[in-house]
Amino acid sequence: MDVSIIIVNYNTKELLSNCINSIYKNTSNVNFEIVIVDNASTDGSQEFIKKNFSDVLLIESDENLGFGKANNLGAKSASGDFLFLLNSDTILLNNAIFLFLDFYNKNKFLNIGCLGGLLVDQNGNAIHSSESFPLKRRIFFDIINNYFRGFFRSPFKRETLDFEDKCYFEVDYITGADLFLSKELFFKVKGFDPRFFMYYEETDLQKKVSRLGPKSFIIKEPKIIHLEGASVSEALFSAKKRIMINDGMFKYFKKNSSFISYYIFRLFFLIIRLPILFDRRITYKERRQYIHSLMRKN
Repeated sequence: MDVSIIIVNYNTKELLSNCINSIYKNTSNVNFEIVIVDNASTDGSQEFIKKNFSDVLLIESDENLGFGKANNLGAKSASGDFLFLLNSDTILLNNAIFLFLDFYNKNKFLNIGCLGGLLVDQNGNAIHSSESFPLKRRIFFDIINNYFRGFFRSPFKRETLDFEDKCYFEVDYITGADLFLSKELFFKVKGFDPRFFMYYEETDLQKKVSRLGPKSFIIKEPKIIHLEGASVSEALFSAKKRIMINDGMFKYFKKNSSFISYYIFRLFFLIIRLPILFDRRITYKERRQYIHSLMRKN
């Protein structure tokens, strides 16, 4: 088996159906399997998959494991030499899986760790696909600059969203929406850290990969639509979503920082986030919940 495509599903039955159909429609010249890890969906996803996609390997979890642990579970049952971790809210527009495999096999001199594509929205515009490894000072800058509605020009490197005359470019890490890597490497770094539920888990995974030497690249040929955020039902300004993002961020920095540096970061993050108490986009109860979450131990 060449590639195992692992898709984590949680109440995204229609999105998942479109994603799977796009895989079957566009994939050729590669021996692949689709592994669906269902995180205890309540929208009938399991029955729908069994009825309409009998060739898919369905793993049914009794609980919502989050993104990383669910992918770990899928990887244990995967038969492919390579893993392609794909969000349920993506649609393949071409033979992307073959293109990833072909690029990997033809460019081993690059010391490839992970591959991804430049994702696009429904209108064909390039969207968030990769990023630099997180820096505490950049997080502080972005928060403060947001209070001033982006008045200050960021001194930090911007995400590359144009290939120009290149067919690939190196990045620190690729978003978890479309992540291609060898199964051997995945297990060499022990997969996703199970302490992460959602957010920052792919960042941490590729940080572990980078420490071993292999690099991450965005390549030009694969074409994939990402309906960004469609697989996450939480509202943009919900306290629950903000708390989950911060939880992942705190776990990442605690793991990748010194003890003193981490707790100084936590203190200053709490201070600069206090203005959220006046954010009327969320209820006062949610604002209090959010601030309280910043004061908890992680």
